[in-house]
Amino acid sequence: MRIFSTGEIWAYPTDTSFGLGVRADDEETLEKLAALKGRSNKQYFSLMVRDLDMLKKFAEVLADFPTDFFMERPRTAILKPTLSLPKSKFWPEGSVAFRVATIPEVSEQIDFPITATSANLTGQESIFDSKEITDIFGEHVKVFPGFEMIEEKPASEIWDFTKSEPKRVR
Repeated sequence: MRIFSTGEIWAYPTDTSFGLGVRADDEETLEKLAALKGRSNKQYFSLMVRDLDMLKKFAEVLADFPTDFFMERPRTAILKPTLSLPKSKFWPEGSVAFRVATIPEVSEQIDFPITATSANLTGQESIFDSKEITDIFGEHVKVFPGFEMIEEKPASEIWDFTKSEPKRVR
């Protein structure tokens, strides 16, 4: 079964909590995801990529970018997008927040950037139990197989790499 296909919203495990994934080139399903979460048009989605090579295709990554940046601890990098990333109202034009999948079963399913928004209603707590996702979203969200519960962890650090010096934002 191919996960993260066009027209589908998937709940999937990340290194922090469950996330909701929609292909970044699927504007119609991005709209559905925003409505499902109760998000305003002023709230952006971060994106998840398979690995550092995919990140370099969709974001301007400096030559001295630390190769283990995403593996040391849960982290998000704000980077300038390349022309390969479709423009969308769901992320700003000049800087997009990216994460790299650290769970092998998830990364092998990502063939195009997906959203990395938390699998909860806007303003609610993070979710670590797939049953809670089903209770909240019902048939609107498919749940990634094999991960019924994940360990509770804090939100990722956020680093801005769009300026001359990287800066920790959170």
